[in-house]
Amino acid sequence: MLLDGVSRLLRAARGFRPDTRRFLAGMFLMGLGRGAMDVHLNLYLRSRGLDEAAIGRILSAGSAGVVAVSLPAALLADRIRAGRLFLLSAAGFALGLGLLVLAPPEPLLLSAIHFGVGALFTVHWVAEGPFFLQSEGPGSRTELFGIAHALETVATILTAWGTGALAEALAARLGSESDGLRWALAAAGGASLLALLPYARIRAPPAAGPRRGWREYVVPRQAGLVLRLTLPAFLVGCGAGLTIPFLNLYFRDRFGVGPRGIGGLFSVSQLLMVGGFLAGPILARRFGHVRAIVATELLSLPFFLLLAVTDRLEVAAGAFWMRAALMNMNHPVAAAFAMESVDEDQRAVLNSVRSFAWNLSWMVTAALGGWIIKETGGYAASMFATIGLYLAAAGSFWWWFRGRVVGG
Repeated sequence: MLLDGVSRLLRAARGFRPDTRRFLAGMFLMGLGRGAMDVHLNLYLRSRGLDEAAIGRILSAGSAGVVAVSLPAALLADRIRAGRLFLLSAAGFALGLGLLVLAPPEPLLLSAIHFGVGALFTVHWVAEGPFFLQSEGPGSRTELFGIAHALETVATILTAWGTGALAEALAARLGSESDGLRWALAAAGGASLLALLPYARIRAPPAAGPRRGWREYVVPRQAGLVLRLTLPAFLVGCGAGLTIPFLNLYFRDRFGVGPRGIGGLFSVSQLLMVGGFLAGPILARRFGHVRAIVATELLSLPFFLLLAVTDRLEVAAGAFWMRAALMNMNHPVAAAFAMESVDEDQRAVLNSVRSFAWNLSWMVTAALGGWIIKETGGYAASMFATIGLYLAAAGSFWWWFRGRVVGG
């Protein structure tokens, strides 16, 4: 089964159209900056003297930017060529990352910059799903989602370790961990600019279909189905926002791990996630999309529990790796399932609504998570809350979709 699934993935990749290949190249390059930001930005902000509560507010501002443009981004995705939207997002993201690390450590200023980074990246995310379904036929769409996530994760592996190693080397030369992290992150932002080259060659037209008014984005025609597809993602976002943004600080505070070590931990995690992203479509075809999504979510929870209670680094590292691999294995499967579940003219709307809901949850819970960690002096309370929210997400998804089957 595994060999057949891998063979299918490789056949699908060889048959991708030129625009699809250009997008995947650009996404990989953009992922170098995104991975560096996800893994090391919190460490940099801490090195500038900001505490968990302030960092949580800055992260929430990024989610607020996503929330603010999620619905307008769907309108843009329906009317503007995908290549132009990807260009705008890549350029804005690289500029924003540079500003985040070069600006003075004023929480309000950094929050404003992060708001802009979140808003611009959302344009990319909302345009991505409809672009995938427009570029490839039903027989290779699930594979495309899996390969795309895997490539982005490979970029994160390279940049998580590379940025950490570069930061420590620069810190030794410059005499400051903060300066080392700053210039390593700035270099990763510069690498993201290279995404402009393949994105500029994408020629896909805007998605076909009638032009819609604002009301159809706020109240979708398939509103009930969109709500059922969105609520589990919202619950997962609530749980993730409480804990995931702070896992690098968790390893630093509880076990004293430095930037290079944290980069290594996250690189292994991302490497396992690549396998998960590639295995996800195989599991979906073997057991069905819904069973694959729910099973991987539930299997990740014991490892999250270990993270909450252990005081041994090797146990925490293993639990961190397994949790990440299992929980993220279903992302491409869930994305493909959601896109295939609605009518073609509702796909950009669904993508924007799911983005809106996910990031609304992060906007609230990242700030709340930072406050909980600061007030309780540890990470266990927020992790227990995350486990409960993930259980609710898996249960509601199974209840609504256990009998539903999609193709592709």
